[in-house]
Amino acid sequence: MTSTASAAPVDQKLRCDAARNRERVLAAAMELYREHGGAFTVEEVASRAGVGIGTVYRRFPTKNALLDELARPFFEQLLATAQAARAHPRPAERLEVFIRSMAEQHAATGVRSGRLWDTALARPLRDQYQRTVELILADARDGGRVRPDVDVYDVGVVIWTVGGLIDATGRAAEVIWRRHLDLVLDGLRPGGHTSPTTRPIQQSDWEALVVAAPALRLG
Repeated sequence: MTSTASAAPVDQKLRCDAARNRERVLAAAMELYREHGGAFTVEEVASRAGVGIGTVYRRFPTKNALLDELARPFFEQLLATAQAARAHPRPAERLEVFIRSMAEQHAATGVRSGRLWDTALARPLRDQYQRTVELILADARDGGRVRPDVDVYDVGVVIWTVGGLIDATGRAAEVIWRRHLDLVLDGLRPGGHTSPTTRPIQQSDWEALVVAAPALRLG
């Protein structure tokens, strides 16, 4: 008969093994996501992690469940970046601080957000993140550092497109995306002589882009 004392170390070892396997699966999935976006299979995750396919499915019953778990730290970091920019001592400069910080973060991690942005688990963090960005944008408006017609969706598209340029040029010639970012930020400031001829971006436009992003390999 197994004693309680002898069973405890075995249970602890099993828990430690399970935790290590879970971290290996998540690390492998993130590597594949960085390389291919959402276009990877659970079998590839298992192979990269060095575990059986059953080990992956015991922890993440579907691929979407695995993507949801990848999304959590990604959006926690986005929110932290936005909150740090909101705490910048010069309110009028917060928007530019935020956009530059997002670009530097993307350049450092290389994580593309296309599929992650639409995960159900990430939505509460997304909503909090968007509210923070709206406050940052309001600070810039009050300080006269952004054109009055720029809204939160314009900011999102700026971040998204600069991220795509970073993916294309970052390692070979980062001066290209940095120069482009300077020009884009200058274009957001007041003083332009011509207003855009297109209507403002609406939430429905943004959601359509989010849904299409995996197929378009954006973000």
